[in-house]
Amino acid sequence: MVNWTKLLPYLIVSIGLYQITAGLIFINFHYGYTSPVLKNISGYGNVVSFFIIVYGIFLLFLFRGLKKKTWTSWYMAITFIFLYFFTYSLKISKFLPMDIIGIVISALALVILLKYRKKYVFPPITKIPRESLASLGVIVFTMLYGIIGTLILGTQFNPPIKNVNDAIYYTVEVMTTLGFGDILPVTDLSRLFTSSLVILGVASFFGAVATFFGPVIQKRVENVVNIMETAEFSGMKDHIIFCGYNPMISSLIREMKKKEIPFILIVRDQDNATFLRNDGYIVLRERADNPEALKKAGIKRAKKVYISSSDDGYNLMVALTLNKLKKELGLSLKISIFLNSSANMETVKDFVDEIIDISDMIRERVMGNI
Repeated sequence: MVNWTKLLPYLIVSIGLYQITAGLIFINFHYGYTSPVLKNISGYGNVVSFFIIVYGIFLLFLFRGLKKKTWTSWYMAITFIFLYFFTYSLKISKFLPMDIIGIVISALALVILLKYRKKYVFPPITKIPRESLASLGVIVFTMLYGIIGTLILGTQFNPPIKNVNDAIYYTVEVMTTLGFGDILPVTDLSRLFTSSLVILGVASFFGAVATFFGPVIQKRVENVVNIMETAEFSGMKDHIIFCGYNPMISSLIREMKKKEIPFILIVRDQDNATFLRNDGYIVLRERADNPEALKKAGIKRAKKVYISSSDDGYNLMVALTLNKLKKELGLSLKISIFLNSSANMETVKDFVDEIIDISDMIRERVMGNI
């Protein structure tokens, strides 16, 4: 029996290779380097052929995700196959055996994707945020809206828009508000369409681009900040490391800063890291259960570590990592933990030198005032 989900990645790759080959042949013809034998398979403009090649390359990148059955690869494969049928509908040449092969493989891949859609539920390999995927969808929708609308209303422009190359050019020109003026809408309907494309482009397209590329830019900035911070505390010695942030320790670190006691905060949450940096603390935005992050914070030169997040499960992972590092590096530093729930006392007591039970301290403080 054929395992269709295992076969699917290879079908998608074959579609990608087919598209790349076809795109190169079409571009080759339009530049005048091909023989008359290949003339009949042309029908795309150079711009469309370029997008076909890019589309084929994207399909090749879906191979690993489809093998892992990730939900992002499923959605992207569905989208790309529909885009394939759309671009093929723009072709004006007659059907050839080469075309039929591409259509059949794509249709088979689409049927498999739809039939076995419930199997593609695993997290994305690249961990692309859903916001970025939604933004990519907005960009694609905006481009398709502009291209299709421009082709439909082609005779209502001056000069008339009769091919996909000009439609893509006009769509990008309007969406980016460049307004060269070489193509003008001359009817009420074409002007209304152009106005809607401007609104969609400015309101959605640029916002979507910012959302899609924002995490990449943010990651770059964080890398620069981490380099600067590493230089800042690389010379620290006999300092204290706080693994995680809990509002309960805010008064403690404020007092330590006032007394100029050297310490570093390793924080995994972006909002907390930004908040603490703005207050003038030295912060390393990393997971504290990452041995490399602890080494970067100068664990070899530190005299004490406080495990201090508000998540006892995460705190236990940090304690295990610290114990492993102590044995590997022969460290003698003291490990203390701020315990959020007394119920977790037995779980962590074998991995730390000191337990500070926050819930017990609150109980004693309140009961002492009654």
